[in-house]
Amino acid sequence: AVFIRAPWVEDAGDAEVLAEVDGRAVALREGNLLTCAFHPELTDDSRFHALFLAMVSAQQTSQKADERTL
Repeated sequence: AVFIRAPWVEDAGDAEVLAEVDGRAVALREGNLLTCAFHPELTDDSRFHALFLAMVSAQQTSQKADERTL
């Protein structure tokens, strides 16, 4: 991973920890929020981008379903 200024998350609170390095949280998700302490675009690993796209797709599907029930 290519880390940014904050190399880890000090307190994840209620967020789901998605990735850790040396026991410290470096990627988290809470609801439709996604954050990381690294640059996923600077590596060949596309899993973080795939997760982001899956979250966007799920949100769009949910919104369409809500629109049909109105």
